[in-house]
Amino acid sequence: MASSAAAPPYLHADENLEAIISRIEQKSRKIETLLKQSKPVEALKTALEGSPLKTRDERCKSANWIVVHRAMMAIRDVDGMFNSLDPEYYDILMK
Repeated sequence: MASSAAAPPYLHADENLEAIISRIEQKSRKIETLLKQSKPVEALKTALEGSPLKTRDERCKSANWIVVHRAMMAIRDVDGMFNSLDPEYYDILMK
């Protein structure tokens, strides 16, 4: 425990970064499965859940938005999708 207290702060940031990247990779696999099942709106909701909006790491933000973009590109009726989204998902998209 004493060794972790002496560890430089960036080590903890890297661990957090790895956790975020791992979640994005898992989310990406789940989204691909939903898209193959012709469930693009569910794929988009999955992409938006737990989005790392507060992270300062631009790589994490970019990786997550690539996943969101992939899900959105599969949706044919974008207007209908916006109308069917819960307000929380809509707010995340608009930020």
